[in-house]
Amino acid sequence: MIYLDTSAIIKLYVKEAFSLDISKWLRNNNEALPLTSFHYLEFMNAVKLKEFRKEISSDEAEIIISKFDTHEAKGIYYRPPLDWASMFKFAHDLSKKHTANMGSRSLDIMHVASALSLKADTFLTFDDKQSRLASLAGLRIKKFTE
Repeated sequence: MIYLDTSAIIKLYVKEAFSLDISKWLRNNNEALPLTSFHYLEFMNAVKLKEFRKEISSDEAEIIISKFDTHEAKGIYYRPPLDWASMFKFAHDLSKKHTANMGSRSLDIMHVASALSLKADTFLTFDDKQSRLASLAGLRIKKFTE
């Protein structure tokens, strides 16, 4: 299972560095992507932050959100049951083991812990610290480079 951090999902809807690369890679893998309530919140907030920062218009924000919802309805994303107690156990363990050395943020830890709880094998993010944490947690990292 491929687990995408929100930094990767947003690139599917907003043109940024590596947007085309990640889109092509995901099409080639042809695998539905797990989506948690946490992803949904972070994605919507990221879009609204882009609107707030005037990076996109309010019309563009609504189009992006609508497209995202349509993709979920079409099965590009699916909502696997996430055992929140298990996820938080993984998160607590990751924090205890790695935050003092790496400076991991809680939300990054929660994504890695979610991937572990869902038994993902591949983790895709554009955040270097989160990538290192996921690797230390035993996840295979998909990286895109220039």
